[in-house]
Amino acid sequence: MIGNRTFGGRRTGSGRHGSWRRALLASSAALSLVQNAAWATCSDGTTFPAGGFVIGGTQVPTAANWSQNVFTAAAGSVFIPDASVNEANDPTKPLTGGGHNWVFDAGSSLCKVGDAGSAAGTTGWILPPHTSPDCIDLPIVNNNGILVAPGDFAIQGGAITPTCDPTTLASANNTYFNQLGCSISHGVARDAQHATTYLFVVGGKGRLIMVALDNVPNPQVGGDAGKEVSNFGFYTALIPSGQTFTNAAISPDGRFAMVTSDKKLQTVFACLNPLGDPGDPTKPINPNFTIPALTGVPVGQPLPATVPCMQVGNNNLAVDMTTGFGPDNQPYFGGQRLTNPQNTVVNSFNGVPGGASKAAWPNCIWQTNGSLSLADAFAHKRQNGCNNAAANVSVSSPLMDQATAFVSHGSYIYLGATTGPVLQVKVTTDPISGLSTYASRSYLNGLGANHPVTGLGVADDLGSLMVMTDPSIIGLLGQGVVTKLPLCEDMQ
Repeated sequence: MIGNRTFGGRRTGSGRHGSWRRALLASSAALSLVQNAAWATCSDGTTFPAGGFVIGGTQVPTAANWSQNVFTAAAGSVFIPDASVNEANDPTKPLTGGGHNWVFDAGSSLCKVGDAGSAAGTTGWILPPHTSPDCIDLPIVNNNGILVAPGDFAIQGGAITPTCDPTTLASANNTYFNQLGCSISHGVARDAQHATTYLFVVGGKGRLIMVALDNVPNPQVGGDAGKEVSNFGFYTALIPSGQTFTNAAISPDGRFAMVTSDKKLQTVFACLNPLGDPGDPTKPINPNFTIPALTGVPVGQPLPATVPCMQVGNNNLAVDMTTGFGPDNQPYFGGQRLTNPQNTVVNSFNGVPGGASKAAWPNCIWQTNGSLSLADAFAHKRQNGCNNAAANVSVSSPLMDQATAFVSHGSYIYLGATTGPVLQVKVTTDPISGLSTYASRSYLNGLGANHPVTGLGVADDLGSLMVMTDPSIIGLLGQGVVTKLPLCEDMQ
């Protein structure tokens, strides 16, 4: 979930030309929905097969085609761009492809995996031991907001790498994302390989924690390659006593962090400007900008609640298995339905999210409760402005029972389920209405009930979609299966 997109749509003309344009957009949308075969080429040069990839077919003979008997009910992976070139900084080792994949593994927490490599090409990921510096061991924070000790582990989350292009600062072409990245770097140009990456994760104790990753200083041959943990941050204002959060997400532009729970808790909590308020993108950056969550509080001292957080709505699911932001900066919630009137597995704020109405995200946070702005709503804790999320019938499949995994990449969303296919959804924002529009297709079929999807990831270095399943059903150690598929992001 790394991105650089912003909210809102573009206003266009009205009258005859506006009507013509709306008709053209409607025709294009209808055409895209019926296309389901023979798109362009995939990342490996092949063509996306009609009906999608199939386990047992020519292109995917077996589900376990990557990293066999390595992971334990992996909850997904996140690709983190970094400045490395070879594994272990050794020219004789495999190339890293400009970054590393970090895997949420139930057996060893969140770890940076290496590429095994072989004479014929890559064969799988190497999972380092839990005691390795490449595995994250989170500090424990108690209900009083006091940092107690290390020992927590990361369950699930997302990442963002705010980059900086100084040439667009203080202009109409600047974005929130770039303003944030330049505020963090104090105006120094940064690309994704060299900028700090921020992981937003939920710990086993239900706390939202931010982990900063920076490139290893002075890398040595045989030593750690890529980024490593450089700091932690905590969001204590978010956590009422007794909450048990399991899902964390960060919006592509970095404006909102969000947490939910799969413990039959429907409340959706969000933080505004979790990395700090960068200010108006059309204005110069603040030379004294700092990230408020990185306080450096010693063990045993209360953590200050400097980032505003509160309940913003309800996911309206019996069980929220996965939460994420799409490329449209809209939050999506997948899991178990409260009732079963139709085959719908994903909820969003409004069944068709986006747009300029008071009920649309993020307007619903403040425009439904008399607040003057987003900041005003969070400052005065005017909670639950977005009310209940609604079924998004466009981001689902009648063959899926419940969504268990979600990942966003570029203009696409990928959804995994307990049974049924892995679904690919292209998301666009209508330039007239600002509403999100969708085109979808089955991406992977044939997993069945014996391979419930536990996680998804997009490995940019491999040009692949990674599908993680658990044939043991109960998370037996080292029994997880990873299916590596070509990345086919070619829907027109």
